[in-house]
Amino acid sequence: MNVLVEHGFEANYTIGFARGLAANGVMLVVLSSDETEGRLSSAGIRNVNIRGRQTDSRSISEKFLNLSRYYLKLLLFVVRNRGGTFHLTGMFRNELILFDGLVLNVFFRIFARRYIYTAHNVLPHNREGSNFLRWVYRLIYCVPHVIVVHTQETRRTLIERFGVPDAKIRVISIGLNEEVPATRLTRQESRSRLGCDSAAKLILFFGRVDEYKGVDVLIEAFDRLEMPETRLVIAGAFRSPRYRERILTGIACARRQADIRLEARLIPNEEVGVFFGASDVVCLPYRNIYQSGLLFLAMRFGKPIVTTNVGSLAEFVTPDTGLIAESNDAEGIANALAAFFASPGRFREERILAEGEKYRWNRVCQALIPLYEAGVATGATPPSHFPSDTVYP
Repeated sequence: MNVLVEHGFEANYTIGFARGLAANGVMLVVLSSDETEGRLSSAGIRNVNIRGRQTDSRSISEKFLNLSRYYLKLLLFVVRNRGGTFHLTGMFRNELILFDGLVLNVFFRIFARRYIYTAHNVLPHNREGSNFLRWVYRLIYCVPHVIVVHTQETRRTLIERFGVPDAKIRVISIGLNEEVPATRLTRQESRSRLGCDSAAKLILFFGRVDEYKGVDVLIEAFDRLEMPETRLVIAGAFRSPRYRERILTGIACARRQADIRLEARLIPNEEVGVFFGASDVVCLPYRNIYQSGLLFLAMRFGKPIVTTNVGSLAEFVTPDTGLIAESNDAEGIANALAAFFASPGRFREERILAEGEKYRWNRVCQALIPLYEAGVATGATPPSHFPSDTVYP
């Protein structure tokens, strides 16, 4: 049996990855949540909802009880289905790192025939300087049979800094985000939905807003642009109240504050196409990152990218799909944006869409198929609750 453990990770990634494996004939059970259960079932992928409700509006007591039930159900499921292939595609929680990274990690290794772990980041965002986390993750990386990473740079870092054997690592790209529905709206219709000027040149930052993503630097870069016809849209929820205040202050103090629009909320899948459809270019001003799913979301909508040269982003941006800033600061980003708008017609939607075809999940997942137990994908209806006495398959 092959089990994917999403562990609270981003829903679109989980579902895209599961679809990619299923398309290659891998029979799966996904340990899901309220957010992913229905979508996985609709895709014909068996899943068991052990995570439940994950909304931020829950009280602290409800979160604690939900998390306690989740861990109990997870451990019981692993024990009852020992001997299978377990793939943890989620991320360990920083506040529970000693339990998640050491106890749970070892638990999977003991009871799984093969335990696979996806290292989305070598160390948690904004915590790369922590000696304690470096020590913990050095132990974490010793445990799985196989570690999946998304870039060659991540692979090199695991080998050189954490002593992970090369033979233990598999590299696959992040897949194209096809879980976000395409929009039939035209560029002008999308702008009308957003209330944006139809004649403006629109720069989009999209996704969770966090310090490592450099939105404050993007605001400074935009303020340097001597292009009054440009507009900046920042769309995404904040993780940190402190960083939110920093961004609000940055916008309020900006010379071009009237040309900046902030949508400080989690954008549902149904609205994503409107923001991308309205934009001319997607900007990723990251301070540090190994890889970004936003790059592949932009490809999904045929949108060019302007990005900093951090992590492995430059490996995935071609002369047909975007520009890399010469320096990772406000001046470099501003110059790259100016160069982009000075090259009308260079970045064609059809070429970007064609480039994105290489990263469809069914293709990306092919390299991992030998890691899973043989099986034929099935469309059987999954159980709607955690089974107390059922063992899969």
